[in-house]
Amino acid sequence: MESKMENVRIAVSRVSQPIGEFYVGRIESRALRAISYVEIREFLEGKQRKIAGIQRERNEGRINEIKRYVNLEYATFPTSVIISVPPECVEFEPLINDSSGEPSLFNMTLQTFGEEGEEDYTPLDRVAFIIDGQHRVAGLEGLQDGKLFDVNVSVFIGASEADKAEIFARVNQAQTKVNPSLVVDLASFYEERGPMKFAHETILAMNHDEDGPFHDKIKRLGKAEAGKGHIQTLAQATVVKPVLDYITPDPEGDRNKRYKGIFSSKRPVNAWTRHIFQPFYDDDNDAAVFLCLTNYFNAVKARWPKLWDDAPAGTVLNRTTGYGALMKFLRPVYLSKCDKGEILTREACDEVFRGISIPDRELTREHFLPGSSGVSTLYNRLLSESGLSDKQPKQPTLL
Repeated sequence: MESKMENVRIAVSRVSQPIGEFYVGRIESRALRAISYVEIREFLEGKQRKIAGIQRERNEGRINEIKRYVNLEYATFPTSVIISVPPECVEFEPLINDSSGEPSLFNMTLQTFGEEGEEDYTPLDRVAFIIDGQHRVAGLEGLQDGKLFDVNVSVFIGASEADKAEIFARVNQAQTKVNPSLVVDLASFYEERGPMKFAHETILAMNHDEDGPFHDKIKRLGKAEAGKGHIQTLAQATVVKPVLDYITPDPEGDRNKRYKGIFSSKRPVNAWTRHIFQPFYDDDNDAAVFLCLTNYFNAVKARWPKLWDDAPAGTVLNRTTGYGALMKFLRPVYLSKCDKGEILTREACDEVFRGISIPDRELTREHFLPGSSGVSTLYNRLLSESGLSDKQPKQPTLL
């Protein structure tokens, strides 16, 4: 097989930085996979005293996500995969000179070195050592036949182990996790109205509704406005996520359909019983979701008005724990009162919450701890006092 692999030729530009020179260019993803390899940092012979490699362990879950992502119509990897190539495996052909007469654009040929069986032999599939980007390259194994996916590469020639480690550590250490509320808010710019944009715009409308239960209670971009920290208690991403979960189990897949102009969706017959807002999304009816949520949370507000409006310190009702439990409770309430595609009424919600006797003094962090345990405890209390069921109907396979 190796004898049939062809050398890889790419056009590159030379870049000079304090660490030294490297080259930037693009390479087709299948060619990159064919010539690249990684070395995971791990113990040798099972002993801590002997460690080799620089890369983190493979995350198979992340790789599987990328395998799916690369086939979406809007998939992109705009940042470079960083590789190091032995100098003996590279040939350059100058193409263009810069203003000083020095070559600035080259054809770079990546190739084997030596003969098979020799000690210094480097086969083509060991030419490019991946310094950073192993999960992206591994995920590109899932690219469907016939799809093209070019990858930006930064190519270091003969990088030392110290340089490889410095580059990997610096690139990954400097990364800052993006605020989830910012990610949600950027859905405003999507041209197609996928599940995230649908949910985001619905929640924004509720935040702006002066007569609604969520008026001015949501921290857009995850930050409270000056002087409003005592009432803006819910981060934007926290509020949107359960709504998104009630629309679809596959936000990216549904968004991709809209991106391709596909608006009809075949769903399992009872899929709506798990994803209660899915029929509204399929009909592009965000007003129905707005009404369901407004009626439901107005009933919550009526049941615990002081806690909802004032959000005293230490209480959980309209903070992450309370909201998570209430949104989880919304599904059994909806299924007990509505059929597919029906709007949940305020009267129906009031009837449910009149049967719940949890007093204000108990809706605190002491009784419902922050995190998933507190959400589950409060949800089970709501379920028990209401007499509703959370059993999932069996999902038929018929489409």
